[in-house]
Amino acid sequence: MASKFRTRPTPRPPGTPADSTARRGRMSVREHKFPSAFAWGTATSAYQIEGGWQSGGRGLSIWDAFSHTPGKIRDGTTGDIAVDHYGRWREDVQLMARMGLPYYRFSISWSRILPAGTGTVNEAGVRFYSDLIDELLRHGIRPVVTLYHWDLPLPLQLERDGWLSPQTAAAFVAYAAICFERFGDRVRHWISINEPAHHAVNGHGRAEHAPGRSVAPTREPYTAAHHMLLAHALAAARFRKLNDRLPRAQRGLLSMSLNSDWREPLTAAPADAAAAQRSMEFTLGWLADPLYFGDYPASMRARLGDALPRFTEAQSAMLRNSTDFFALQHYSTLMVSEPGPDHPPLPEASFHAAEGVRWHNTRGARKNALGWDVAPFGMYKLAKWVHERYRPRGGIVVTENGFPTAEGAGGDEAVRDAGRVCYIKRYLQQLHRAMREGVDVRGYFVWSLLDNWEWAHGASARFGLVRVEPGSLARVPKASASFYMRAVQEGGFNATDGECNATLAAGPQFRAEGLELQAIVNKTAGATPSLEISRIMLLRTGRLAALAERQAQHEAERGDMHAAREWDAKAAKLAAGVERQARQLQLRLEQARAAGGGQEAGPDGEVRVRAGGGSPAADLNPDLAADQMVPPPPAGTLRAGSGVLRTPQVLSASLLQEAMVSPFGIAEEDEADFLARGVA
Repeated sequence: MASKFRTRPTPRPPGTPADSTARRGRMSVREHKFPSAFAWGTATSAYQIEGGWQSGGRGLSIWDAFSHTPGKIRDGTTGDIAVDHYGRWREDVQLMARMGLPYYRFSISWSRILPAGTGTVNEAGVRFYSDLIDELLRHGIRPVVTLYHWDLPLPLQLERDGWLSPQTAAAFVAYAAICFERFGDRVRHWISINEPAHHAVNGHGRAEHAPGRSVAPTREPYTAAHHMLLAHALAAARFRKLNDRLPRAQRGLLSMSLNSDWREPLTAAPADAAAAQRSMEFTLGWLADPLYFGDYPASMRARLGDALPRFTEAQSAMLRNSTDFFALQHYSTLMVSEPGPDHPPLPEASFHAAEGVRWHNTRGARKNALGWDVAPFGMYKLAKWVHERYRPRGGIVVTENGFPTAEGAGGDEAVRDAGRVCYIKRYLQQLHRAMREGVDVRGYFVWSLLDNWEWAHGASARFGLVRVEPGSLARVPKASASFYMRAVQEGGFNATDGECNATLAAGPQFRAEGLELQAIVNKTAGATPSLEISRIMLLRTGRLAALAERQAQHEAERGDMHAAREWDAKAAKLAAGVERQARQLQLRLEQARAAGGGQEAGPDGEVRVRAGGGSPAADLNPDLAADQMVPPPPAGTLRAGSGVLRTPQVLSASLLQEAMVSPFGIAEEDEADFLARGVA
């Protein structure tokens, strides 16, 4: 069995599109095809799904102690049973086989192999994982094994101070060697430690995860992460010695999975760009730089001083290039700015204070059930950043990416997880975009196969492609499982513009309508336009403002914040024009009424304008289903960028009816004649 996450995608000849595009009515349909060797999979972790906390000779872990401490878990649950994968693993393997998954990433419970963390091996635990691996292989599913996913044996925490001690790193190496020896004849893909930064910060700085420490939040996380890096390096050295004894075709691959949000500059200011880069170095570079360069980023050294441990030359050499592929985990994006008068720095006691940045909500993003920003462009930019900074041998494998929901107790609604389908689809689109631009991506794993016990959130957040019914623990595949199964089987999927509430591009429509408005303006040169023409010009200007706003949102969702800011400026300028024109038209109507001219001015004698005359997406695409549209802004408002521009109320009934006849505010059959005859 080949040990590689397959091969690098074959480059396409110059000028050959990486994906095909067809037209379906007004919509573009894009086919996103991934290489035939692409590694598709799902992921889980032992404590989150296994249960069986006192079964089969398993010892206690730090998460057993933490979850049983009152007040630590949001809903008061524990992982004692979790979703009972320990008792239902054959059923779960059959689920994966029906989905056609070629890879499955799971973690081994250290406490199930070595109940005390060191010493005597628990043969029942070895047998459990050995049987699981054999069953996966019988169904054609390649196991990807994580050695440590945060569930440290409790004795190592109590007796050796956990990851704050180098003794724990030594114990990990001994445990890893047992796993390599017992399972290495069948397992080709390994992750040493899962998300060490997350484990270090939340467990040793913020006390939100086990072991629940917050004694020295600006020092201990760096110590814990340092020892996890050393544990990985030593385990990798042991792994390669064992690997060298095997025939080349049977040799395996090992990495350390690293998590990171993407950090986008808040503004175009150089200070914000520098802050975003520094934030990336503190977030991902903290662990990745030692793995590829042998030391922490210079920005961290400069700001942290002696709080950041140092490597010896031998340790640096051992760490450097100790991974065989880059295991990347990504969920969300933040915007980042340099602290200033409007954005004061974080308190000095905060773990993140040394980073010297402020975080902000992401422009154009929606929130998931845990309050994280859903910004698919972050996947594209993060993959590019990793590729350009590290050029990892073995490419990038996305070992986690997923979407949490707060699903109800049951019924059809619980399995119609359209939000998760859209999340996976749009993030894969952005990954595909990076691959088209030369980023070497070898695989993608959805978190998670099953609704699992989600750490401090307990059972309140569900990530699974497969629903686990409360109480019965019955497995029910969701819509996302069906989508992912088809994507795996077909090697990709089709996507249309505007689906999943993505904002449609409005730039071409803006330019076309802008030219027509300019034609009207040119016809009025040197003359005062009639009230009819003035009203139409007002409507068209308002619509252009709404189109500019929509294009700004479209650019923000794509991650092009420079273009979004340019369109913001256009929207604001046009909105100001709407205000000015409305005041002028109101004055003319009042003058006409005073002179007895009989011009219609609305029931209260006032012209009212709602910018855009409705949802720009609906105007541009009248065939869109209602659930594919972003609702229009509230009446009386026109958003431009992050601000809200007030406009004069809503249109009078007759003027509103006139505006809705066509996107231009006048009957379509009269449009050409109107432009031809000019102004009255």
